[in-house]
Amino acid sequence: MKVLAIDIGAGTEDILLYDEEKERIENCVKMVLPSPSVIFAERVKKATQLCKDIFVNGSVIGGGAFAHALREHIKRGLRVLMTEQAAYTVRNDLDEVRSLGIEIIHGEDEHRNFNGETLEIGEVNIRSLERFLVGFGESLSDVDVVAVAVQDHGVFPKGVSNRRFRVQKMKELLEGDPKPENLAFKEDEIPRCFLRMKAAAQAVKDQLPKAKALVMDTSPAAILGCLKDPKVEKANSVLVVNVGNCHTMAAIISESEISVLMEHHTRRFTSLKIRQLLTDFADGKLSDKEVFEDGGHGLFYLSKPTSFPKIEVIAATGPNRSVIRETGLQVHFAAPAGDVMMTGPVGLIEAAKRKFE
Repeated sequence: MKVLAIDIGAGTEDILLYDEEKERIENCVKMVLPSPSVIFAERVKKATQLCKDIFVNGSVIGGGAFAHALREHIKRGLRVLMTEQAAYTVRNDLDEVRSLGIEIIHGEDEHRNFNGETLEIGEVNIRSLERFLVGFGESLSDVDVVAVAVQDHGVFPKGVSNRRFRVQKMKELLEGDPKPENLAFKEDEIPRCFLRMKAAAQAVKDQLPKAKALVMDTSPAAILGCLKDPKVEKANSVLVVNVGNCHTMAAIISESEISVLMEHHTRRFTSLKIRQLLTDFADGKLSDKEVFEDGGHGLFYLSKPTSFPKIEVIAATGPNRSVIRETGLQVHFAAPAGDVMMTGPVGLIEAAKRKFE
């Protein structure tokens, strides 16, 4: 199997071209690039400096730095026009997008006389990768699966917290079969609410129609990737923590199944606080309500958790993993394929193997 794995985070886009015919995964091509959100944010900033209005077309991408740059653009008294599909990049509620001062348009006529900067946004650019890789003797024409990880809160019902909706959707997907790969979707399995995942899968099919598409949220992909670390693979009971730029997700994996899952916001953590949260979480003393009222997303128990003393390995990954180093806990910093930056891509490859083989 040959898999192109693309993990799109807030700051970087981590890529691994896995080819099982190569002797070792370490021999496979890997890259760490700026994320599309960061790249498009820079283009917005240049338009702001030039006092140019902006029209944004294209598909849903991660908001992050790009959405922040658009808000700053508006604060300068400049216009931002977006198509409906592109506008979901900023918020999953279009009324909230409009409240920020962004104009949402529905047809070509509405911006025919527009005189400003036009941005065509998208975050899965396989053609650019192929043009680069061909110079190194690599081809993407024979890729079996393109697996993409993006963070997608989903379009949530009016009156429902997007934090609550995100965690409850994960619980719903895992209740029947709590294996991590059930948070990954083939192109015909993607829930309707996940617009960013659907956009990623469509981009894959548009650019490599013969390849199969798989999409997954970034945090579960990182957790699955941690499980492929040599030390973690040997353990039967693992507490895995992905400390991202914005979100921290923790899960207890027992006998290859998720028993408990929690998601919080990284910025709310101190080392002392995360230590207490993780121990209470593993002991079954932490509630969904407590996490939500603390500004997090929430948690759910699928089975009785292993008590904290019975956890064999605490595995950590993510760009802010150093916060766990200061807790005093015995933590193993996972590095599947010998590289912490490849945790997400390795998780995607493992999901692809489990879903397609």
